[in-house]
Amino acid sequence: MLSDKDLERFSRQIIIDKIGFEGQKKLNNSSILIVGCGGLGTSASQYLAMSGIGKITLLDDDIINLSNLNRQTLFQEKDIGKFKVKVLASRLKKINQNITIKTFCERLEKSTNHINDSYDVILDCSDNFETRYLINKICFNQKKKLISAALQNFDIQILTFSPWKKKEFPCYECVFPKEKDYLSKNCDQMGILAPIAGMGGVFQALNSIIVILNIDNSIYTEMILFDGLSRMFKKIRIFKNPRCLLCGSKKS
Repeated sequence: MLSDKDLERFSRQIIIDKIGFEGQKKLNNSSILIVGCGGLGTSASQYLAMSGIGKITLLDDDIINLSNLNRQTLFQEKDIGKFKVKVLASRLKKINQNITIKTFCERLEKSTNHINDSYDVILDCSDNFETRYLINKICFNQKKKLISAALQNFDIQILTFSPWKKKEFPCYECVFPKEKDYLSKNCDQMGILAPIAGMGGVFQALNSIIVILNIDNSIYTEMILFDGLSRMFKKIRIFKNPRCLLCGSKKS
């Protein structure tokens, strides 16, 4: 049930035809794991909290430093030296005190058992391919919906995966096979503009809501690219690779 306070807080969402009372209840009853509490994770978590997501789990072992403050919303200078998950959890509670928040101050490879919980969506807010492949493998094996984002300079890349849902839906490794020689640099080496980090997290939050409400399955077969310098969006169709080493039907 939605309380009177919920009805007022989320009134502007409830009046949207594709959300309504039932949709808002789905959001309030949903659970999301966010891996990485940097530029993407802080922005995504903020908008998910404001949208009424009922349970948010934060996983990151990093501490806040001065160079984070240009793009990692909800952190302040007084937070330097503190663990990101602890500070972020506190700030999200101030946005919406009804949220249930869990924090794991450790790296993903030490926390894979935590993903056995009933998360509706997992957000990959990491900044390296090694972690992205690991998250993808976990999500595939445990049938979790995955929303992955990557940032560089003025550019944003957003993908949403559910390869076990339909045979034509790809996984992350279908799009970025491990055998390819991808550039492994992160934003520390490549640079990132503050609004781009914020927008990337907003896109992840938006895709999370679309997935939870189950209102557009085409989201699982597209890659969204945004060039902030030219202000241009591109939508690219993506396909399952039948020889994908993780989810393909013709694994070699």
